[in-house]
Amino acid sequence: PHLLNQPIESTMAKTKSNRNKHRRRDAGNWSNADHENRMATRIASIQKKRDRKQRALLEQEEQQNDGLQQQPLEQYDDKPPAAKKLKHEQPLHQKRNKNYRNKHARLAQHVPENTYKHTHLAHDGYEQIESSKLRLATSQIQRQVTALKERLEEWDPVEEAKLAKAEAEGLVDETSMEHKLKLHAEHRKEDAMARAKAQSEVVLLHAKHGVNSSFHRRKHNLKKHARPGPETWKLKGAARPAWEVYDFDTRYQDPHMKAHEDANARARRVKNIMRLCKGRFALDDDEMDETNNSNEGDNSKKLFPTPQPLCRRYLSLLTQLGSLQLERKNYSSARKAFLEVLELEGTDWPYSITNARNQLMNMYMSTNRPASARKLWERLDNDGSAWIRYSAALIEFVSWNLLQEEGSTAESAERLLAKAIRGNVYVAFFLGWPQMFEKAMEYTEELVERGDSPSGSILEAIEYGCSVNEDKGLGMWAGTDGSLEWVRSVILKVLNSDDENGDANPEDKLVKADLMIWERKLATEEEDYERERNEKEQMKAYEETNQSDNEESSHREEDDEEEPDSLMYAGMFRTAMDWLQDAGEFLQAPTYDFISSEDNADEKDEAKDMTANQTGNEHGLDGSDKSGSGTDDSSESEE
Repeated sequence: PHLLNQPIESTMAKTKSNRNKHRRRDAGNWSNADHENRMATRIASIQKKRDRKQRALLEQEEQQNDGLQQQPLEQYDDKPPAAKKLKHEQPLHQKRNKNYRNKHARLAQHVPENTYKHTHLAHDGYEQIESSKLRLATSQIQRQVTALKERLEEWDPVEEAKLAKAEAEGLVDETSMEHKLKLHAEHRKEDAMARAKAQSEVVLLHAKHGVNSSFHRRKHNLKKHARPGPETWKLKGAARPAWEVYDFDTRYQDPHMKAHEDANARARRVKNIMRLCKGRFALDDDEMDETNNSNEGDNSKKLFPTPQPLCRRYLSLLTQLGSLQLERKNYSSARKAFLEVLELEGTDWPYSITNARNQLMNMYMSTNRPASARKLWERLDNDGSAWIRYSAALIEFVSWNLLQEEGSTAESAERLLAKAIRGNVYVAFFLGWPQMFEKAMEYTEELVERGDSPSGSILEAIEYGCSVNEDKGLGMWAGTDGSLEWVRSVILKVLNSDDENGDANPEDKLVKADLMIWERKLATEEEDYERERNEKEQMKAYEETNQSDNEESSHREEDDEEEPDSLMYAGMFRTAMDWLQDAGEFLQAPTYDFISSEDNADEKDEAKDMTANQTGNEHGLDGSDKSGSGTDDSSESEE
């Protein structure tokens, strides 16, 4: 209070008019007297505000001591705050437009989780968003393919052994992009922390010694620095050329010469896996040992071991790249990727670890390129996949019945169909009676989307027979006139015939045993599935007992994809076959209405006559049995 009673001296500088008033006759409006009066008024108002605040604080303390409710300081203001005027009553300089700075924040509140805000708030349509996603995924897979291809073309066993050792020890590959991005983030975080620490130290020094003090600069300059070594010396005079020409230090090693020697040694070690292991990218160590044992007598035929799992990973990436290009309708790029997979994997093997063959065949069929499809199935003669064999039979049927091409006959089409049925007999019944199996089969969308069912299995048959898309599977057959009727007629002709093998070679002609084997194959698949399921359950129980506290193992088991239930699908197939047998579909005579060409009319008449002769012989046999003696032997033969 004693400070408040002291007068406040005026420190305001004089104006220009007051400084120059001796030069003018009139002192002007800004005189010293007016200035002093205004200053006195301001000082008095400030003093009043101080007194008012002090009184408010004293009253507030008294109320707190008495336990009364606190009152805000605004109550002691002389004037209450004025009410805010409406916008149309405000002056022009106070009118403001709406603030749109938080518009994006308000819209971002409606964005669902796991969604990019830019994509959700964009005005692009669904097709544009999907195409951008496909383009991004294609570029990512393309970068991985390029990097892995460069690594396989310059395969260095020494460097690969170091990488394998580091991976086994849990070390990180420093050349990977993931490690570089993670390291960059860590460095940025460390730099931010270091800058904050340095700034805080500078602020403390300024607070302690002042802003203009040289204490902190002098302290930094007094730090001891290491003495430079001989490598930093700069020789002059005669010593300089002598130092440049001669190496006085025997321990000295020229880094350029060492790098040159290392490069030469690496060039002698490097192998081109793309050329040495071409056609064997899918083989594992056991299959390689069998191949080398078969060539044990000739050392020149010993093959270079295929580095796994990098080769199989390269095949997988190439197949993914081809699938993405096919989805984007870049058929030339997809064809290039699939053909490279075929060359690296090899066409002599009866199986494939990828579905590149199937996708390439479907692409040829959907783009109406029968010549390329014919070359592909001739190249893959040992492949037992239903996608290859049934596509070959469909192309041969179109060539014979619809296009009437030279060299294509009914016998050649039936020969390819017989080969396809021997590969997967279930597909034939799907093609012959699609409506019945459509009623019996359920939950087939999962299998159609998977696309990796084993060859010859019931799962592959469901995947092929339940594909309603016009570009593959049953959809391709349904879009061809007379194709389904042709398959049904061939099946009925074989089931109603008495001759098992016929006059032709059994390998070329379809026999009844090829169709009736479906039940035995289905039982075998069910037994294998039950055995594998029991083994997995036992292994899972064993892991749970030994690693009950290991959270990583439990997460790994939950993330594993569940395999389709073969028992359920096998039961559905049996149900459809029982419906067909109860309806008498397999006892009907084959029809030949699918033969649409005039040139094939003779073949149609011959087939009808052959069918009529077969039915006539059956009726004749029944009549002779009835006209004979009514003994028990005749009744037994009849049965």
